[in-house]
Amino acid sequence: MNDSVHGVEAGNETDLYFGLARLLYPMDFAKFQRENWERKPLLVQRADRDYFSELMTIADYDSSLNLAGDNLEHLRVVQDGKETPVSELGSGSSHTALEAVYARYRTGATIVMNSIQDRFPSMNRLMRSLGSEIGARIQVNSYLTPANARGFAPHYDMHDVFIVQVHGTKRWQLFDSQLPLPLRTQPYDRAQPDPALVSEFELKAGDLLYLPRGTVHAATSTDEASLHLTVGVHPILWANVLYEAIQNVVETDARFRAGLPMGFTGSEEIQQQVRDTLTELVADLPSKIAVDDAVATAVTRGVSMNAPALRGHLLDLERLDEITAGTKVQRRLPIQWDVTVDEQTVLGFHGKTVRFPAHVADEVRFTAQRSSGVFTAATIPGELDEAGRLVLVRTLVNEGFLTFA
Repeated sequence: MNDSVHGVEAGNETDLYFGLARLLYPMDFAKFQRENWERKPLLVQRADRDYFSELMTIADYDSSLNLAGDNLEHLRVVQDGKETPVSELGSGSSHTALEAVYARYRTGATIVMNSIQDRFPSMNRLMRSLGSEIGARIQVNSYLTPANARGFAPHYDMHDVFIVQVHGTKRWQLFDSQLPLPLRTQPYDRAQPDPALVSEFELKAGDLLYLPRGTVHAATSTDEASLHLTVGVHPILWANVLYEAIQNVVETDARFRAGLPMGFTGSEEIQQQVRDTLTELVADLPSKIAVDDAVATAVTRGVSMNAPALRGHLLDLERLDEITAGTKVQRRLPIQWDVTVDEQTVLGFHGKTVRFPAHVADEVRFTAQRSSGVFTAATIPGELDEAGRLVLVRTLVNEGFLTFA
């Protein structure tokens, strides 16, 4: 028997984690998933300029720039649609590179800071929360545009984005989009004429805009500087699952690895044989693809797509010997996990697996499914004796799945 369960929730600590519910509020998540996700844009206007202040303020951004020193490889400037890495600004010295960035900004360039989830704790928490809920890789970039300027010409992204307006106002334009859900190999053709304008609106501080990948857009700041975050969502595609499943078939069935028959390029008769063989191979694919294995692989990949949440783990390791049957612990939040039971109970998280005997499946599931609240080894239900429950808790704290409450 193979039994599995997994969790991708960020938990109920809304005071600590800015998850999908808070990002979309007051939009109902189920409605968003049904009507907007990968289908059509969503505009949320709140009239609350401080709604995202706990994520970032323009003062936070200014401080980050000031403290970056000569470590500015994550920055680029964009002006009139042209992107320039800081290394190519010609400042003459890495120590004066920031002044070169500001020189471009003062003349209308947008400052782009990539992967800010690696530089701001609040962005890191946002990345983990959204990654856990969606089951996708999350990357957050920031865009600081001076007044009355536009960084990019109309274009689309090859991933879904949430636009979080932190400071100022930007006027957005959405255009007719001809290619829904483009792949990374299908970038926007900037040589084509701009498509027809579909809608135009202002995004003010505290507002949110969701754009499915493939939505052609452009934005211009108004009479003050604009700072927004682009939360990029990189999901696992059906295409990815199919490619890998078919690759597994190819690796296990020699017929798919054979070459086309000799002489096929010059013989219509042999080309017909190629058609017949290809038809046969395609017809055999459904029976060859291991659907359960493909889904299990996708779950494992989704669980491990974002960096582990291990704040305080070093302190936990120093206290392992203190754990008793009455020590209060809790599952780390947010975290992605899955439990599979076959000959063993396998807990997957943080890109690794921790294995237990099959008979402790209920106890492992209990610790994994505790999305809120605390518990102790003594309160874990099941057939394990007290010593066994204590070993389980110590193991999961040691591995970084549980933490002291």
